[in-house]
Amino acid sequence: MTKYKVVALCEHPTHWQQAAQWSFDAWQHEFPSDTVQTYLDQYALAASKPTRLIEIYAAISEQNYLLGVATLIDDDELPDVLEPGPWLAAVFVTPTERKVGIGSALVNHIVRRARELNFATLYLYTEFAEDWYQQKDWTKIRDTEFLGLQHTVMQLRLVN
Repeated sequence: MTKYKVVALCEHPTHWQQAAQWSFDAWQHEFPSDTVQTYLDQYALAASKPTRLIEIYAAISEQNYLLGVATLIDDDELPDVLEPGPWLAAVFVTPTERKVGIGSALVNHIVRRARELNFATLYLYTEFAEDWYQQKDWTKIRDTEFLGLQHTVMQLRLVN
């Protein structure tokens, strides 16, 4: 099993290009106007400690390979959104490292961070992973269509 740590991506700019390419490839069907530069700009924004919430985390192996990324953001750009945020967004694990807990570690890190920031609820939307998130105690709120694609909006209560 690959050993790794979850870290702030902004502190590891040598991985920005790979993360941006992965993100572009994974979500270009949902955000056709985005480019690799769009993601690089988001990483730079997160590194600048902006007033808006945008924190990007990466799973990096002991050998310094990028394994996955995930984002905590105030607005995940879902049109006609009803939920106030924040959002778990852009969770991606390289296919060769899936099903070994890296995605779970990234999501758990974002959940912990949202709790530290005193949010009561965290939201996400997913095209394919509703069952995976339900296994992690996320609940479905609604279905929505975005660019002709069906998505499920989910929430996780962070306080009792």
